[in-house]
Amino acid sequence: MTSFLLSLAAISVIGSINPNGFAVQIYLLSTPKPVIRALAFTLGEYVGLLISGLLISWGMIQVIQQVLNSVGERIYGLQFFLGIGLLIVGCNAPKFFNPSTKNLHPLSLKPLHTFFLGFLIVAVETPTALPHIAALKQMNDVHLSIQIFILIWALYDLIFIFPLLIMVAVYLVFNENVVSYLEQFYDQINSWISRILPFILSAIGVFFIVNSLIQFFR
Repeated sequence: MTSFLLSLAAISVIGSINPNGFAVQIYLLSTPKPVIRALAFTLGEYVGLLISGLLISWGMIQVIQQVLNSVGERIYGLQFFLGIGLLIVGCNAPKFFNPSTKNLHPLSLKPLHTFFLGFLIVAVETPTALPHIAALKQMNDVHLSIQIFILIWALYDLIFIFPLLIMVAVYLVFNENVVSYLEQFYDQINSWISRILPFILSAIGVFFIVNSLIQFFR
């Protein structure tokens, strides 16, 4: 169980590197009376990930399993084309993946609206976020009780929003003077992800292609 929890924690740390969330949070901290807006946004992300994760785990995963069973061996053909798609996306990742604090400004700064913005960002991203899908798969594989499943997923989500809470805490200590440093930190994170993402996507694409070819020739 310890190794299982440590694995989930590591996956959550990886998933918490969310450039879109960082960009919005930094912008909210640069506005008048930012703390309540930033906390509302953070809470929205937490609730969005909690609900979407539970829906995926208890609903979509069963649907996906049924689809895979009906597809049968043809899944390897789909895997081959998915691998090619990932290779294409990986080679063009810097064009597709370039979030900016300038183009992610919310239209309304009311706390309720920033809450729903955080909720929507995570709810839309979760079904395609590999770390979250990997975590949910691990949790389903060990056949946890409903209560333990919800508790572990809630703790996973707390780790996910931890960087956003750290931003708010740093702002409370240093006030608006820290915003420019947060923007620089965000630019560094964004640059690092933009460099490594093509290799990750391309590696997954090559793995899918090779695995599908091996299964085909068998």
